[in-house]
Amino acid sequence: MDLRDPETIRELYRRHGRGIFNYAYKLVGDYQWAEEILQETFLRAYSRAETFKKGARVSTWLYRIALNLCYDHLRSPRNRPPVSLSSRVPGDDTGTSSLAERLESPDAAPDEDAADREIVRLVRKAVSELPDRERSVLILRHYQGLKFREIAEVTGMTSRTVQNCLRRARERIARSLARHGVREVMQP
Repeated sequence: MDLRDPETIRELYRRHGRGIFNYAYKLVGDYQWAEEILQETFLRAYSRAETFKKGARVSTWLYRIALNLCYDHLRSPRNRPPVSLSSRVPGDDTGTSSLAERLESPDAAPDEDAADREIVRLVRKAVSELPDRERSVLILRHYQGLKFREIAEVTGMTSRTVQNCLRRARERIARSLARHGVREVMQP
């Protein structure tokens, strides 16, 4: 596989782009930054093809690049001023008064009942509050479906450390949910 071939990079993007975007989005929590990280991941893969070790899995290498970019983003100082959801949308003639009214709700589908939506919100909040390493391991395992060995390759941890991180992440989430009266969450 020639990683300096633009066609190869396009094929890798087609195969792995969606998963890497989802991973970045879950780590950084921002759609636009996840898009940036996705694009930069493939730019770096192309420009730094020589860092790929023969015999390694390309997907693991790509996730590692994305993980490093996510960590860089999370560690960087925020240079953008916050935007209030109650601020008016510039140039808006639709009669909508604020940004909040224009945004789709992040809640679950309307046909789910209020209790389910609340649990989903609490789980998302608990995941977002995890330390970076634990959140990354949890997302790679539960949302991306990687095996412990693959997560170890992506993160540079041992398989045992990955398992311990995942256990701690699950325990933190369970404690966070328990503080809100949620004792048991069923897996889909």
